[in-house]
Amino acid sequence: MNKLPLLSKEDVTDPALKEKWESYSFDLALFHAWAHTPEAFVAYTGFNRTVWTETEGGMPLLLKEIAVVQASVLAKSSYEWGNHGRGMIRRGGNQKQLDALIAGDTESDLFSSVEKLVIQFTTEVTVDAKPTDKTLAVMADLFTSKQIMDLTFAIGAYMLNSRCANLCGLENGDDKAYN
Repeated sequence: MNKLPLLSKEDVTDPALKEKWESYSFDLALFHAWAHTPEAFVAYTGFNRTVWTETEGGMPLLLKEIAVVQASVLAKSSYEWGNHGRGMIRRGGNQKQLDALIAGDTESDLFSSVEKLVIQFTTEVTVDAKPTDKTLAVMADLFTSKQIMDLTFAIGAYMLNSRCANLCGLENGDDKAYN
């Protein structure tokens, strides 16, 4: 077996999971992967929504999208960089930037110095589990502790999402089968 199967909504018997899943106005292929663990699905989708809730003094959503795309590229998850690449473009990024991230060209002149810093921070958190002292010091000069933690939650969430998508063989575009 090279991947876990996706579950259908009809496979679900847990009432809390059914209620949570039905509360969404959209269906994601990833939901069909998460359905294997009803309690985690319910709790995690609630948490995952907080990553994308704009809060006063939080990390700008475009920078979160750039970080999520970078973490997803590093995790080899076309499912997540595909979805969040589109989100990155909707929030002010562009296709050339997305293409550069997918190609590993993180030093491209297409990115501002702040975007490059966010990409570097994301790479270090994803690959080494923490940023270098130098990177964190530069981040702390530009962002509040709340913003840095906000970004770190987004990176961690999409490292997990990428691994779940990969475990079930999900690829860019697989959501079309459910919507």
